[in-house]
Amino acid sequence: MTTTPEYVPTIVLSRASAGGDHEKPELTALIHGLEASMKSAIEATGARVISAEGFTEADVDAALSQADGVVLLGGGDVDPDEYGATERHPKLYNIDRTTDRVDIELVNQATERRLPLLAICRGMHIVNVARGGTLIQHLEPSAVVHSGGGVDAMVDHDVALEPASQLSELYGDGAMTIRSGHHQAVDVVGAGLTATGRAADGVVEAVESTDPTSPLIAVQWHPEDGKASERDRELLFGWLTTQAREFHARHSEVAI
Repeated sequence: MTTTPEYVPTIVLSRASAGGDHEKPELTALIHGLEASMKSAIEATGARVISAEGFTEADVDAALSQADGVVLLGGGDVDPDEYGATERHPKLYNIDRTTDRVDIELVNQATERRLPLLAICRGMHIVNVARGGTLIQHLEPSAVVHSGGGVDAMVDHDVALEPASQLSELYGDGAMTIRSGHHQAVDVVGAGLTATGRAADGVVEAVESTDPTSPLIAVQWHPEDGKASERDRELLFGWLTTQAREFHARHSEVAI
């Protein structure tokens, strides 16, 4: 008796948003390292990855026509012009307007196609901006440390998950320890999104889609970081691959 091999879904991975205006070279190096870790983490769940490196907005439609899911990487700050801010904080860095626009197009088309979407750190900011939300351009010191200094920008802190959210279904109710490094955060939550994770100081650490037919989880933390929990990687990227296989199955049925 032979068994049918499990379908290998295709995941489009946004390009790393590195360099740009007010570049911090140490951040650029970190971002590229996380990009490689992300690709490996996704492939470990049984999916294949197509990189959006070199994409323009015009390339997005063709790429997503063969995709089963999308991942938005972390990276530099989103240009405040994208969410209508009238002032720019002096501590903004690694701003890449071209990548912002490609990433926003990825969100818009993924939403239209109802492709499963997982967004990490800056990726969560892009999702929120694409849905009409706004960002806190720079977090002031609080009881929670959200990023480290120097080369190691990552720190560990707790996040409380909302009951009945997709994340609480994955991880269990209550608080979890995450690994993050960010100086910006979601401010006004965008349309069709709901905040499902917060740090003790109230900073939004996760958002999800309110539309169950359009699977979307966006988190402020970095499960792909080498010092993050292996369980975190398995659960979150496993969720994406499972959703991608289900997306493919639904669309295969429609095509028959």
